[in-house]
Amino acid sequence: MIPVLDARAMRRADRAAIRSGTASSLLMENAAEALVRTFLDAYPDGRRVVIACGPGNNGGDGLAAARILSGRGLAVSVFTLRDPARYRGDAAENAARARAAGLALRSLESVAARAAFARELAEADGALDALFGTGLARPLQGHAARLVDVLNRCGRPIVAADLPSGLSSDTGARIGPSVAASRTVAFGAPKICHVAYPARERCGRVTVADIGISRRILDRMGRRFFLTESADVAAAIPRRRADSHKGDFGRLAVIAGSRGKAGAAILAARGALRAGAGLVTVFCPAALEAEIVGALPEAMTLGLPEEGGAIAASAWPAAASALRAFDAAVAGPGLSTARGAVGFLDHLRRWPRPLVLDADALNAFAGRPRAFATRAPRVLTPHPGEAARLLGISARAIQADRLGVARRLARRTRAVVVLKGAATLVAEPSGSVTVNPTGTPLMATAGSGDVLAGALGALLAGGMRAADAARTAVWLHGAAGELLACDLGDAGLLAHELADAIPRVRRDLVGGSTGHV
Repeated sequence: MIPVLDARAMRRADRAAIRSGTASSLLMENAAEALVRTFLDAYPDGRRVVIACGPGNNGGDGLAAARILSGRGLAVSVFTLRDPARYRGDAAENAARARAAGLALRSLESVAARAAFARELAEADGALDALFGTGLARPLQGHAARLVDVLNRCGRPIVAADLPSGLSSDTGARIGPSVAASRTVAFGAPKICHVAYPARERCGRVTVADIGISRRILDRMGRRFFLTESADVAAAIPRRRADSHKGDFGRLAVIAGSRGKAGAAILAARGALRAGAGLVTVFCPAALEAEIVGALPEAMTLGLPEEGGAIAASAWPAAASALRAFDAAVAGPGLSTARGAVGFLDHLRRWPRPLVLDADALNAFAGRPRAFATRAPRVLTPHPGEAARLLGISARAIQADRLGVARRLARRTRAVVVLKGAATLVAEPSGSVTVNPTGTPLMATAGSGDVLAGALGALLAGGMRAADAARTAVWLHGAAGELLACDLGDAGLLAHELADAIPRVRRDLVGGSTGHV
């Protein structure tokens, strides 16, 4: 997993690298080379580039990139936010080297330079944004905010140095005006704004560049926040022996469905089977058995006593007896919050084997997150509304601090928490959180979460530990959405298609690269 750093941790990593013998000037040169490489790879036909350089080391990165691009035959226009004579340290050295290479550094403090900046942007093939980096902690105002607006209105692709100017590296919130980058080159490690929405939208495609800070240093500076890599997922998925049989891959119970909501149970079971569960049995109201078997004959069913179209509390003894044969369970999709179903869930939450709690299995305990705290492995999969009901706060408050909320909910429930949404978070009771890089707006459709719950349950039933199962299922689920987006675009997905794409993603991951970090 890649550590995701805040500004303070990144500064400490820089200092540690320098103390270990890497010159600060080399870090800046490596950052500039990464910027140049990204720009030339993305826009190989580009011949004219405008570079906006801020007053600090981010500006120094831009000045070094300007010299390198000029040396490779591009027409480079360099503008500095302040008088270039005010640069210090490595940035000053790169200002001098840029001048020695024949580049003019024009200060945007003058009216004439600002007019030239807008004019040359309009004529350029692209721009590099090196105005502000990780040191920014407050909204841009005045002159700087106006320059960001000029960049955004130029209609040219923009490559941002470390992060788009105007974002804070320490939050997914947009704190003020910011550059809308086409691509962002994150130096050394991703920052919070690169992986958390809505700030992530301003970053475009993010590339993490090695600038000479060792992975050992970055791991040490990490603050228990990580980005899941495809290699993590590939390593977690066990390879299947040639002499395997279905019993080797887990027996999963899917406790789901109520009158009018059999589809949720079917989708969860389908997600489980497509994710590799050996045997799946749907525990449901007896009246739904025929419908479920007709839609998914590969799943078995156990009809339970019902009350008002939902599983009755009196069904628990029979269910408890049957559950002895299962390795894990998923509960909640379409289950309802009728009194009987809630009574049933109150027994189930104490079940001593791995359990995924989704949808109505979460709503049934609104305001009571500690009800899930047991010694047995538990994974909770709330969307923001369900998390809000559990904690007794608003969904807006959840979205305003997703990282903090995920940690709080995991701590209170003593469970692994999957806080769903763009950039889904997987939080552990220890405080460690991973952010998932896969997914697409195509997945914002009814039943998508049911498929995820089933896939997660399959991995638990197969013997994977809870946190690994959560990270793996979320990654596969998102990658399946991306695979389908290649044909479908950003709308029109049917959730069963998402389940059916999971084996293809798994095959590509185990057999080779999927194109993810």
